[in-house]
Amino acid sequence: MATEAPCYTVVFEDTTESPSTQELRASLEKGSDEDRLDTLRRIIVSTINGNPQPTLLMPIIQYIMPSKNKQLKKLLHFYWEVCPKYDENGKLKQEMILVVNAIRNDLQHPNEYIRGATLRFLQKISKDAELLEPLIPTCRSCLEHRHSYVRKNAVFAVYTIYREYEHLIPDAPELMQTFIAAESDATCKRNAFVFLAQCAMPKAVEWLISVYDQLTSLDELLQMSIIEVIRLDCKNDTTHRPRYIRCMFELLNSSSHAVKYEAATTLTTLTQNPAAVKAAASCFVNLVI
Repeated sequence: MATEAPCYTVVFEDTTESPSTQELRASLEKGSDEDRLDTLRRIIVSTINGNPQPTLLMPIIQYIMPSKNKQLKKLLHFYWEVCPKYDENGKLKQEMILVVNAIRNDLQHPNEYIRGATLRFLQKISKDAELLEPLIPTCRSCLEHRHSYVRKNAVFAVYTIYREYEHLIPDAPELMQTFIAAESDATCKRNAFVFLAQCAMPKAVEWLISVYDQLTSLDELLQMSIIEVIRLDCKNDTTHRPRYIRCMFELLNSSSHAVKYEAATTLTTLTQNPAAVKAAASCFVNLVI
């Protein structure tokens, strides 16, 4: 038992109608898309419950992976997440080379939603360095995609990979700093700023100071992230505290109630100046009323 992978989830499996491996294989090979969906679900549940059925890996690669059916493609991501990827010696199975190639193709797919879904999938296999390493260049190129849906997912994919294996993308902080400076989409900017706040705080502060005069016109989610960074930075002996206090004063007039509340709360932690406390209290009263 010590060599087995831990299972944190048990899914109900109806064993009264449990098909044999041969029947599952036949369904993968000759069944309709609906049959294949049902079969793949059964295999995933069986794998989660501790019966991975490794002999079905190659049929899945042969008959399911080339499918254009979006539901099958999405379900296939769940399967790659839970299936055994390493042999008994701890080495990556040879079949996974085919899987990596398929994932790379999806990261270059003309449909932006398939690209985005694949980038989200990369976040779920972020502990498999051998799988991720060949995909890094393609993942990085998604940061320059014309569609913001792809770019915002690419940012978090890079963040997740960098957090687990910094050596795979050693220049990720500089990459995000360049990205956020050129980015126009609010959600993409917010994701990149979260990355910098978690992995390169000095660069997050540097960008924050560079857009100081535009803070009140930024997106609500980005303003919330900025307030959080200000809180974190002020735990240290920062020279920017006076600027941060003025920033919180300005955000008290935000159109967002959430931003107002967080700005007022943060203002009282930054200074005990009577004017600041009065402004924060007034903001709280207005929010209640």
